[in-house]
Amino acid sequence: MGTSKLKPIKIKLTNNTASSMYIMLYESEIHYTKDGETKPPNRKYKIQIEVEIIYNNKRCRGKRLFTIAKGTSIGKAVASLLGKREEIKDTLRTKGTLKVEKKILKQIDSKNRIFKNLFEDWINRKSIEVSASTVRMYNGSYRQAISKSKLANMVIDDITENDIQNVINTQITKGIKPKTIAIIKVIIKPLLELNDIHLNWRKIILPKIEAKEKYSGTDEEARLIAKTLLEYSHPIARGVFAFLLSGRRIGETMLMEHKHINYENNTFTLPKENTKTHTTVTYELTPLLLNAIKLQRTTTGKIFNLKPISIHYHWKKAMRSIGINNMVMHDLRSMVAVVALRNGADIYSVSKMLSHKLLSTTQANYLNNDTKQALEAQNTFTAVIGSQNEIIDVEIEEDEFTALKKIYPYAPDHKIYQIIKMMK
Repeated sequence: MGTSKLKPIKIKLTNNTASSMYIMLYESEIHYTKDGETKPPNRKYKIQIEVEIIYNNKRCRGKRLFTIAKGTSIGKAVASLLGKREEIKDTLRTKGTLKVEKKILKQIDSKNRIFKNLFEDWINRKSIEVSASTVRMYNGSYRQAISKSKLANMVIDDITENDIQNVINTQITKGIKPKTIAIIKVIIKPLLELNDIHLNWRKIILPKIEAKEKYSGTDEEARLIAKTLLEYSHPIARGVFAFLLSGRRIGETMLMEHKHINYENNTFTLPKENTKTHTTVTYELTPLLLNAIKLQRTTTGKIFNLKPISIHYHWKKAMRSIGINNMVMHDLRSMVAVVALRNGADIYSVSKMLSHKLLSTTQANYLNNDTKQALEAQNTFTAVIGSQNEIIDVEIEEDEFTALKKIYPYAPDHKIYQIIKMMK
């Protein structure tokens, strides 16, 4: 390449998404496809984002450089930087300058941008965004897999896909579970991208995580499990179990507070900071769940005032009492879903109930806080287990179908008749 210098060359893409983006190339590296799109060089390269914003009636300009992994197409590189472009614009709109960000980068440079030094900053950021248990998981994975590796002492600008693959391969050799190894990527990828390093993660191979076997028990066994949990002697644990049987996760249940309950609309809300999907969701408060809340002694703060270790103790005690030793609390979600699907609930309703993203269209509808689909799947499961807590107050003078329909307004008629059959 001789003595030529890198030049910022405006990126050309047919989809016009590369506005304000320039690739740093030597003169001899400037090439285009037959469609007129910019070709990447056969090496690690940099893309510069240059934006201009009006701030206090003045034109403000700012630019940032981002490192892109060798082998990454221009289209993919640009797509990965669209969010960064908006961040730069937002910073200029609010501050009129990128100097604050430059100071932060300078401080990082003074530490040679060594991975282990940057991890501390990254984990501090994460402690604000995620739960304490997740932070402990990240710290544990870092200590066990990364801190003792060559990668921990590397300058992040020099880290390649091979360096990360070596860390992963070492864990595979040690017999570490694939799900645990997957956390390595969850740590390294966002940390590097936070510091403007974008690698080609398609080149990095993680061990395949075998799908956990879904609930394979019978409906009769599900009824026994539900009956045992809903009749458990400890009132707080019993209340927690009621919410787990509605498809809720143990973590989000234990974090529920009285301020999340809307008695006027008969709903409860899980704020985004408490959910795995980081999305606020609202569910119907069924009579069973309402009763579970009313039985608690607390009126402010957390509804279920019990330590995680205690609820696990009660779970194991309840399961041992019916001879079940191969289930964990999280398996109740699988049981609820399988039994509901097995008895006529559609996959869309079940994904709503579990806050899953099982369908390509689920996320868009999920954001609408549509509680009816979730309730329909929940009612299907509840109809099958025949919760005694909800049918004990059926008035004798009412016919069975009408009385049960009031309790399960969204359950299909054939499920109501199934309950009546079970009762008899």
